[in-house]
Amino acid sequence: MISTAQFNDLVKNAMVSWAKARAEFPSVRQQLATIASVSEKTSEHSELSMLPTARRRNEGDDAWKGNLKQGYTKKFNQAEIALNVDVTKQMRMFDKYDEIYSRMRKMGQSAERRFELDVASLLSYAWSTSYTNLDGETVSTAVPSGLALISGSHTCNGSSNTFSNQLATTNTAFDQNVLEKLEELFNNFLDEADGRRIPVMPDTIITGQHAPTVHAVRKVLGSEYYTENANNSLNTFKGKYKHLIVPFLDLNAQTEARDATKVRYCFLAALGNKDMNRFRVEVSQDVRFEAPEQVFESSTWQFLTTALYDFGTLGANFIAGTKGDGSAV
Repeated sequence: MISTAQFNDLVKNAMVSWAKARAEFPSVRQQLATIASVSEKTSEHSELSMLPTARRRNEGDDAWKGNLKQGYTKKFNQAEIALNVDVTKQMRMFDKYDEIYSRMRKMGQSAERRFELDVASLLSYAWSTSYTNLDGETVSTAVPSGLALISGSHTCNGSSNTFSNQLATTNTAFDQNVLEKLEELFNNFLDEADGRRIPVMPDTIITGQHAPTVHAVRKVLGSEYYTENANNSLNTFKGKYKHLIVPFLDLNAQTEARDATKVRYCFLAALGNKDMNRFRVEVSQDVRFEAPEQVFESSTWQFLTTALYDFGTLGANFIAGTKGDGSAV
């Protein structure tokens, strides 16, 4: 039996290569979602309404009683991802360190890729309530009400009122007019627990890497003038929003192939206010490097990377979207 202690520098350097590659990966989940550390396998979130609007009080009277209304609930269940990479005896003995460290780098990138692919699926399947992942499992992307994240008729648990966060079928490519219409949807957003109108201020435009869409957003946010207006009036969108590009937004989560029907997806969202951002990732173990402790008959070392997390949405009243191609929604 050979202990990894005999190759201590190799193990340390393997971890360094893994960590560097992971840090270099184009990760956006920290910008997209609220990341929460958890210690339990299953957690449940219950949405509560805003408090009633404050009332006037006459001198000597009791204050108006503020009662909360129960909204929808959402459960998160931790699941593990894992990948191992073999390092053979001959690779160690004949100084194949470049190959070994390359494998470590790719292992770190692979774990990051899966994490990013999972979180991006919340947008990739925003008009669906579920999808099939790489493992052949059905994963829910529904909001707590059971509807798709982007829908024309979101319901409220304590009210018959509904709201829409999707554009009509006549909207095509992204431009200043489309952005105005997305903004206007926010003006009708409701508290999903009691059905009252709530103020939500969007701060981020989200797209995939589709070049025409990316450049259309940059033109809108960078132009001096309102180019959709015949008189070229001042462009009030200039510098107003952050533009977040989600690399895996247009991928099929099962095949990892690019899906042409998703490339023009575009969203306007409130991400900066963590109380308003409904994207949530719960992590009980972040992506971890696990080195082998000993070698058995094959003399092969198996390096391992793992993580435990779950992801989902806690509501829909923070985001609006368009498919950008005029297709039926």
